[in-house]
Amino acid sequence: MNYKVLLQCAVCLFLYISSSYAQEFSDLQSIVLDSVLIQDANAVVRNEEIVVTIKSKNSVVITTSRTVTVLNRYGNDLIQAYESYDNSTKIKRIEATIHNSVGEEIKKIRKKDFIDVSAFDGFSLASDNRVKYLEYTPVEYPYTVSYTSEVELTNTAFITPWIPIADNKLSVNKSSYTIYNLSDSDWRFNEKNLDKFGVIKKAEDNKVAYSIQKSKAYAPEVYSLASRYVFPYVRVAMDQFTLAEVEGTASDWDNLGKWMYDKLLKGRSELPQETLDHVTKMVDTLTTKKEKVKSIYKYVQDKTRYVSIQLGIGGWMPFLASDVDRLGYGDCKALTNYTKALLSSQGIESYYSIVYADQEKQDIDTTFAAFDGNHVILNVPDGEDDIWLECTSQTMPYNFLGDFTDDRKVVLITPTGGKIKTTKKYTTEENILITQAEIEIFADKSMRASVTRKASGLEYDWNHNIIFQDQKDQKLHYQKLWNYINDLQVTEIDLKNDKDSIQFTEKLKINTTAYCKKAGSRILFTPNVFSRFTNSLPKYKDRISPLDISRGYTNEDTYVITMPDGYGIDNLPRAQTIRTQFGLYTYRIRKLSNNQLECYRKLILKDGLYPKEAYKEFRLFFEKIKNIDDTKIVLKKQ
Repeated sequence: MNYKVLLQCAVCLFLYISSSYAQEFSDLQSIVLDSVLIQDANAVVRNEEIVVTIKSKNSVVITTSRTVTVLNRYGNDLIQAYESYDNSTKIKRIEATIHNSVGEEIKKIRKKDFIDVSAFDGFSLASDNRVKYLEYTPVEYPYTVSYTSEVELTNTAFITPWIPIADNKLSVNKSSYTIYNLSDSDWRFNEKNLDKFGVIKKAEDNKVAYSIQKSKAYAPEVYSLASRYVFPYVRVAMDQFTLAEVEGTASDWDNLGKWMYDKLLKGRSELPQETLDHVTKMVDTLTTKKEKVKSIYKYVQDKTRYVSIQLGIGGWMPFLASDVDRLGYGDCKALTNYTKALLSSQGIESYYSIVYADQEKQDIDTTFAAFDGNHVILNVPDGEDDIWLECTSQTMPYNFLGDFTDDRKVVLITPTGGKIKTTKKYTTEENILITQAEIEIFADKSMRASVTRKASGLEYDWNHNIIFQDQKDQKLHYQKLWNYINDLQVTEIDLKNDKDSIQFTEKLKINTTAYCKKAGSRILFTPNVFSRFTNSLPKYKDRISPLDISRGYTNEDTYVITMPDGYGIDNLPRAQTIRTQFGLYTYRIRKLSNNQLECYRKLILKDGLYPKEAYKEFRLFFEKIKNIDDTKIVLKKQ
């Protein structure tokens, strides 16, 4: 009797275990994924749970559990199976399990199996920061990674944010973020775009929880805002914090800015007397602040070079100015502080300025004081104006930022606290590219041209770097720029980089054996040779971002075209002008003589932020431009 009971119990236990095991397999099978989550996705976050426990102002524990199904090779980078660490961050636990498409475990990755590298490999001189990351080469798709980690930090200046939709083409079945505050410090929250994604928030005395479910994948969108302004984002900051064992207060930018000045910058500007004497003599005959700043900026460019260095109070403290002077190198913090010290030696006030640097504009949040930004530049007040210096570049013109740090809010670190300013905006009228060409069309379909392009404003920034390439790469650049011209040969290149006027001039001689087409005795060609739009902007069924034309510009083109001997033209295309809220486009062709035409084209694009519904009209504007740009002329044998 006892035997039968034991046997029944064993069978029940086996069935229970088998059922649980089968359920686990079922949960991880790729076939059970919701079709909505698979659509347009490279990977799917099956489940993500992030728990942040702030024990005190110098103790935080973060546990992460994340299961991601990778659908194709483009999804391999969306697993996010990595952790950073340094002297103040310990990885207590990190592991992962790989499952195949039917949910079977095929590989176990333990802590010792994760790749361990410097966080700044390839361009750092010194760094405290390292990263452990999962390296896995799949044998088939889809596959699933279950990742868990536990990290303990003594820094509370940086609390892991919640970014559930971490990238384009990534869908989310479920993600949650729970944060506990067991310390005696107040905390602050920066929440963006929660409601429109159905994020659920639950708050108690010392606990706040966020969750999101069934979020589809979104394709990247052109002319869109930075992802922080579009997708859900939660950031937490402590009013009392610790950074590399140094305590601080950050309830607002005044407090945090003063702490940064006192703890990070103060006392780091001493320079050798020999350098001070040299700089004083160098600027002694100069009379204006602009002249002195320009001279010192050139001195820094000639003397130093950029090397990434992530040492000193969490990587936020610059090297001593005297060390930069002696060694001749530094990172953005060190080189900015060095330039600041040199200016100060001549009685010129300047401010170390923290910025988000990227072609995609992003502001320092004026209402949420935190350790923000990824770069440092220098602000020099000059009456009602500002001089801005990019101190890491040996080639950038004086008082020119380019599109890496233009037109965005930054925080200036002053002795009295943090102050918000906006960097230089380059306007539609300043960002100019003028192209002029003398073009000869020949009866054998070939074409020869002398081309001059002059760029200023951000057009300078977008064009001038070709001067640092060798001639082979320069020729390849132009062949890619005008890839719609068959058999393009660049025979002469003359480039002039005028850093004083911030103008870049390109003078080229080109030819091709097959620019035109022949139809019997007629020759067909496109008179707009060098400024043609050839691609359509993408369509979006359900665009999510507002239309963001972040920078305007003006392109003006004039081409004088000489026709082959014995050929003429009967009918010229009509002149066309398109006016929209986004800008103006003008195109016309006129006859200069029996064998010469002039093609004139001008496009003025205005910057601005528009509702997402305006994208359809914007796309149509460029579609019309593309079609007119491709206008062809027929030459007849006379």
